Amino acid sequence: MPTKWLNEEALDVLVNYYYPKAGWLQDNVNWGPLDYEGPEANEIIDDPLLQKIDIYDCKHRAAAGFSNVLQDLHLGSKTPKWRWQNERRREINVLNDEITWGLSAWFFVMLCHRITGSGASFENDHGYRNNIIQYWGTQFGKLGIKEMCEDMVKMKEKGAIFTSIGNQPPAPKSGTSNVDFMTKELPEVMFKFTDWLLYEKIDGKEMKTHKQIVDYLNAYNKTAGHRKFNFQYAAFSMDCSDYYPTAVDPDSHTYLGNNAVRCMKKLSRGYKDDEFMNILRERTGGRPKDLEDVMCDFVRFGQNYVPRGNGTFDHIPSTLKNNSGWESGWKQRQGTPPDTNTLPI
Repeated sequence: MPTKWLNEEALDVLVNYYYPKAGWLQDNVNWGPLDYEGPEANEIIDDPLLQKIDIYDCKHRAAAGFSNVLQDLHLGSKTPKWRWQNERRREINVLNDEITWGLSAWFFVMLCHRITGSGASFENDHGYRNNIIQYWGTQFGKLGIKEMCEDMVKMKEKGAIFTSIGNQPPAPKSGTSNVDFMTKELPEVMFKFTDWLLYEKIDGKEMKTHKQIVDYLNAYNKTAGHRKFNFQYAAFSMDCSDYYPTAVDPDSHTYLGNNAVRCMKKLSRGYKDDEFMNILRERTGGRPKDLEDVMCDFVRFGQNYVPRGNGTFDHIPSTLKNNSGWESGWKQRQGTPPDTNTLPI
């Protein structure tokens, strides 16, 4: 077997089947006026998994549900998902137009969103589950980090403020909770991070890369005796280039999350992360930060994943699968809908 190998069959499915269909759904449904099972989608997409489970509709990470809150806060009434939002959500976003935070406060908000789990659920509340950051624009849009910290402590005492669907980090270290970290350490970390991001040069360049941001923040964790926050810091680094592309290079390489690594191992052998990403970038035209998210979704696509939990997809049978014809070899994750025919005892 050659040292380097590409799974051309799987790559073909990703590049020529999944990616263009997910991109069409993003542009025309997720961010557009059409419907997942409308006549246009039925003709162009023709895939029951992609059309019935609305988590396979992104070629840009900003379109994914786990970025909803940050998009609402930054774009307010101009969010591209306005069409899907109820009256209360729209009221919140109109008020988000009035936010006056400084840069370090924005970075604090963005990283708190990632550390608390990004509101992830993959169900009908995906991007918002247990998320208190979504309300900070209306509550503290003209205030600052102090009030946000007080709110975290208060709301944690009342109930859940985290989600744990693969996105929430473990406690930084024994005896220090994530709330402790965010309220007692993160404000100062973000002040210093802002200065480093804007004013310090690396190899003569002011613009930072995604990996440099992750390394900078994990260096603090190491100094403080904390565990690394690889996933959360990587997501935050890409958020930074989404909204501050003059400070963070949006085309720079990223660290890969677990699902993206799993995808790369299915699609290739013998390639380093950046080397493989260059191949994928050449074949799709996408950016590494977006392709990393696409790779994660492609694993779920290959698993025919159907979220099961709060009942959002209880009507979906366990036989649902994509129409690509590709057998991924991954364990299938359609799950089983509840038995509604059982008579009460």
